[in-house]
Amino acid sequence: MTVIRRTVCAMALLLVTPLLAGCNEEEQARPIHLEKGVYRGAADTHLSADQVQALQQRSAGQRF
Repeated sequence: MTVIRRTVCAMALLLVTPLLAGCNEEEQARPIHLEKGVYRGAADTHLSADQVQALQQRSAGQRF
């Protein structure tokens, strides 16, 4: 019975260790409380007229 308990404890320790090691410091700095409707990322860049036209041409073939 003792051998089985030691084996189970060792297996549990081996399974839990990678989970704890997977926590990066940069992930720990993420905000936990977020405000609804507020985007805190970088501002979007505007598309040029050529880029808009290319997207419109690509999407024209996807219409039903």
